[in-house]
Amino acid sequence: MGYVTEFSDGKRVLLIMNPKAGRTTSKLKIDNFRKTLERYGFRPQLHLTEYAGHSTDLVRRYGEDFEMIVCSGGDGTLNEVVSGVMELKNRPVIGYLPAGTTNDFAKTVKLPKMIEQSVAMMAKGKIQTVDCGRFNGRTFVYVASFGAFTRVSYGTSQDAKNVFGRGAYIFDGIQSAFEIRPYHARVTTDDAVYEDDFIFGAVTNALCVGGVMNLPRDMVGLSDGRFEVLLIKNVDNPEDLPDTIHACIDLNYDNDNVILTQSENVNIEFTEETPFTLDGEFAGANKNVGIEIVNPGFDLLIP
Repeated sequence: MGYVTEFSDGKRVLLIMNPKAGRTTSKLKIDNFRKTLERYGFRPQLHLTEYAGHSTDLVRRYGEDFEMIVCSGGDGTLNEVVSGVMELKNRPVIGYLPAGTTNDFAKTVKLPKMIEQSVAMMAKGKIQTVDCGRFNGRTFVYVASFGAFTRVSYGTSQDAKNVFGRGAYIFDGIQSAFEIRPYHARVTTDDAVYEDDFIFGAVTNALCVGGVMNLPRDMVGLSDGRFEVLLIKNVDNPEDLPDTIHACIDLNYDNDNVILTQSENVNIEFTEETPFTLDGEFAGANKNVGIEIVNPGFDLLIP
């Protein structure tokens, strides 16, 4: 359930923008966003990110001086802001203008991408508390994943994303499909243990993963204290792979090769170092992974 807040002190806002995210971010858009916030009564202190992790550093340094942090960028920018906020004793509410290429989390929350609609939404002050996760102690917003198409998220260059948008992911995804390989893993949830060869796995709190995999809307609760766990087994016959992938795209989980469940905690033991992504950004290769829900998580301004 959402609630409404009124911001004090002239609505002072820490504004963090990633100037490299998306195809439409420019000096004109940055100025437009800042001026629109001012027109709605906000007083933004603008910072443009310059390196990986900069958003987190800014939140650590300035976050507790503000009741509200507004960020604009892709899911990686949101990840950095949330990571910083979760370290603070007094946590400001977060406003998010999605400016990335896929924006899976923003689609789940139905956040507007246009500046005017986004700022108008923030001014209403409607807030949803959203669960987040910890991956071996590291904060993530909505997904930790491994296996097929995972590399596409962090392997596609920013320049390609800016020029071709989602087409860059599709192109790299086609190439990645020819490189699909299984990872043997033992996955322990609150209620069961699954051991098999998996080509994909995701622990998530969103309706869509990688712009491709879809989860049932009636199953995903942003603040229900549970992750959705999606596992795709290796297929013995390569000809069965398209049907398995399409089962996830079409929300048809009555498939022997697909496991979809829920859990507060997930532990994964691999037989080899396995690359992971958190919110679409590379998180290193890991052999043993512990994932836990953080409930309550962070406060997000929503429509």
